[in-house]
Amino acid sequence: MPSIPQAHRSNPLIDAETTLVGAIAHGALRPAPKKFVSGEVVRLNTKLDAAARFTLVASHSNHTAAVTVDLQLAPLLKDGATGSFVSAVKVSLPAEGGRVEAYLSGHDINIATADLSRVQWPCICFAKALVTPSTPADLHVGLTATIPA
Repeated sequence: MPSIPQAHRSNPLIDAETTLVGAIAHGALRPAPKKFVSGEVVRLNTKLDAAARFTLVASHSNHTAAVTVDLQLAPLLKDGATGSFVSAVKVSLPAEGGRVEAYLSGHDINIATADLSRVQWPCICFAKALVTPSTPADLHVGLTATIPA
């Protein structure tokens, strides 16, 4: 079998978006559509403190007021419980709508002091997005993680 030239090999990074707030369609692994709401805890497939970089993406088309999205992250503790949520980044969107992206490094993630002795690194695998003052009908908040393969 011939080798694949370097220029035609796939990108060795994983970059997929996880929805934290908003609707997702049904598919092979989800038999029915689902709508994630503000503050709903999502377990991530990629542990963010192992990621080289991750991105919070928020967008909506129109609302009655400006919207703030607070991304909060928590570790998986050694006993299988969820640790304390800590704010990682906040973004604001104007009432007129738009799209905002916030880039973060996995090395910049903090965890609560009380959880430090109760984790095994990498451990950040829970996320939630808190939306204030209210959630626009078409708000979508997603999180991507890019890790070396």
